[in-house]
Amino acid sequence: MKVAYYIVNFLFFLLLSAKLIAQQQEQPQKSPAEMAAIQADDMQKQFKLSDTQVFYVDSILQHNYTAIAAEFEKMKKAGIQSPDSYMNVQKAWNQKTEDAFKKVLTEEQFINYLKITRRYRDYKKRMGIK
Repeated sequence: MKVAYYIVNFLFFLLLSAKLIAQQQEQPQKSPAEMAAIQADDMQKQFKLSDTQVFYVDSILQHNYTAIAAEFEKMKKAGIQSPDSYMNVQKAWNQKTEDAFKKVLTEEQFINYLKITRRYRDYKKRMGIK
């Protein structure tokens, strides 16, 4: 009886797993503009951004997401497969995003952004803040 119970549970688990995997594969990848809009909306809620700030944040993210996607595509076509190369490109664009946000956000909003993205320690080191 216990064996039948375990077999039924195992089959149910397999069926559920297959269904979840199929659902994940069906979801189309979001465009850079869609990802930027989602992140800008999230930031508006988290940091209480003004409408003007949301506009700038969305514009910055759209530009940077589109540019990094294009750069990754160019690297892929060139046959670059090194994860370090892709990480360096991502870090460079993260830095550009951070620099642009510093101009748009208040100091408090910017520090909260850095803390949420886990880059506050690095920022403090670069700026010589203790």
